[in-house]
This record gives sequence, structure tokens and C-alpha cells, in this order.
Amino acid sequence: MLKRWCNKKMKSFKGVNYLFLSLFLLLLLASTASATNIEINGQTQDKVLEGQVISYTLTINNIPPAADYISFDTDLVKVDDSPLYNFTNLNFTSDANKFDFPVNESTTSIIVTINGQIPQITNKKQYDGVTLITYKQSTGYAYDRITLTNSKGNLIESVETRPFEISIPELDSFREQINQIEDPFFKKYLQDLHDKGLVKESKTLADHLTETDKWPSYWWLIPGAIIGLLIGFLIGVRFNSKDDIDAGEDTE
Repeated sequence: MLKRWCNKKMKSFKGVNYLFLSLFLLLLLASTASATNIEINGQTQDKVLEGQVISYTLTINNIPPAADYISFDTDLVKVDDSPLYNFTNLNFTSDANKFDFPVNESTTSIIVTINGQIPQITNKKQYDGVTLITYKQSTGYAYDRITLTNSKGNLIESVETRPFEISIPELDSFREQINQIEDPFFKKYLQDLHDKGLVKESKTLADHLTETDKWPSYWWLIPGAIIGLLIGFLIGVRFNSKDDIDAGEDTE
């Protein structure tokens, strides 16, 4: 009797397990089937140069019924008279880097051409014959970030994030030179000069330091270091003086 009761319980337990497994598989298939599909026509490189023109087309299908809005975001910069976004099948364009528009059950497909330039991260300033060159971050950019939300702004799906890194050949070359320098003091000193914007000066010193047919590094780099420090000091003094003059004019 007990054995029969146990067998019934085991069968019942197995039946419940099969039921939950079937429901899980159905939910998994449903979520897979409802996932938004994107096809790309064109190339989006992982590493690009400043000012490089990028153009590609996305075809977005299978938008879930729960979505009320689709949001587009790009770090590309507008090129001349060409729009950043051209929605060819919806007959409208946009130059805004980030924007969204409503979708509904009738929005079965979205075809958009994204056309823009890689942003400039190099900043050059001239001051009394001295060129200061600084750089913004080179990572954290994206060709497109596409999300779907409901009417309350809640996220339905993150459809796409296509990242890229901006390459500066001069920076890559300088890093290679720095890695060849064994002396930790001069390695840090040249990097500091470079970070402060004295790119040409730090590059000149690095060129000499990595050439084996020049003087021994400590003989000539000491006056070179002093000259570099003087340049940085003079620039700092002049900028401070200019700020003081501007502040004085503002108080008058």
C-alpha cells in the first residue's frame, strides 16, 4: 500500500516537473521569437581615425508589441549637408545625436541609414609660439545605441550597442617609444610633458632617447629636461597672468 502511494507521488512529482519544464521552454522560445532583429549593410570598424566618414544602413524587424518608443543615440558627428539619420521607409530624417519616436503594431520594419564622422578628440592651442596639444578620451564611443521602451519610459529591450575606439597614430607611436625607455624617471617625465600638452617637445626628447647612436642619455637629457620644465613653467606663469588680467577686467 505504502509502495503504491509512493509511486503515485513520484509520478505526480514528475508530471509537475515536466509541466514546469514545458512552460519554461515555451517562455524561452517566445522570448527568442520576440527579440528584435537587426541586419546591417556596411562596415563599422572597431578602431577608427578622427574625422573618418562612416555610413551604413540598419534594417530593424520584429519590434515587440510591448514597445511604444524606439530610441537612437550616436557619437558620430554630422557631415556637411547629409543628415545623421535617414529613415528611408518612414520618409523622415534627423540630425539630432539622440532622439526617439513612437512605434506601434503597424511599425513592422525600420530602415535607417546612419551617416556621420568620427569626432575629433585632439585639441590644439597656440600661445606665444608654443603649441599645446591635448586629447580627450579615446574609448566609450558608439556608432549606435538603440533601445525600446514603453509609454512609461521603462526599458523593454536594449537592441544594439555598436562601440568603437578612436585611434591617434601620434599617440600610438609615442606609447611605443615610451615602452622602449627603461629608465623609470625619464619615462614618467616624458609622459608628464606629453600629458601637459607639450607633445612636440616630449616627442623630440623621446626620439633622442630611443636612438642608440646619440650621446649617452643622461648627458644631454638633463639640459633637455630643464628646458622642458622651463617651457612648462613659463606657460603656467603666462596663463596665470592672463587669468589675473581677465579677472581684473571683470571686476571693473
